[in-house]
Amino acid sequence: MDLKQLKEKLGDETFLKLETYVNDLIGQRDAARDESIKGRKGLKTKVSELEKLRDDLFERLGIESVDELEDLDPKGQADALKQFEAKMKRQARELEEKSKAYDELSGKYLGTLQDAALRKAMGAHEFIDADLVASFVKGSLDWEDDKVLYRTAQGGLVPLDEGLNALVKEKPHLLKAAGAGGSGYRGDSGNGSGQENPWAEKTRNITKQIEISRDDPKLAEQLKAAAKAA
Repeated sequence: MDLKQLKEKLGDETFLKLETYVNDLIGQRDAARDESIKGRKGLKTKVSELEKLRDDLFERLGIESVDELEDLDPKGQADALKQFEAKMKRQARELEEKSKAYDELSGKYLGTLQDAALRKAMGAHEFIDADLVASFVKGSLDWEDDKVLYRTAQGGLVPLDEGLNALVKEKPHLLKAAGAGGSGYRGDSGNGSGQENPWAEKTRNITKQIEISRDDPKLAEQLKAAAKAA
């Protein structure tokens, strides 16, 4: 994704902060990845060396497997085996820690790109509560290669813009209505698209009131205010 596409929408100052933050995350991610790769290569070399050491030790002891050590009693031989196993476990633990650090940096980087793509796509709509919508939409986002996609109710993946268009078509009450004032609603229809306001005198519906109050308390307050002002 090209962050420069967001420059005009975010403004120079906000875009510069975002660009600096993303570049910093990219640097951290690349550094962690390089370190992880070097660590994996180093571990592979050390494992090969330790395996050779084990084979040499087994050859000197005249055995072919660890199980045969049970028939050997000398303390020095047992200590050598314990040291070998300890080295193997330590190298594996170090590799796991480096891989975890890389995964965390990658997660932060992808999260930043996802938030930027979501802000851009949502900018095409006038939502009553943008934060609420963003929180809902994030649960339906997924990645394919380097693109943020929207997962539909049927399970398919579509471009984020297309997914948001489908969402507002399905839930038009999420949008502000032109000329509706601060509440985003006009008269008895909830948002100017034909959806009725269950708090309005002519379209009172207790069941709908309960459903909206439960699912979207903020929307419920807006509809109540719109009904009183009508």
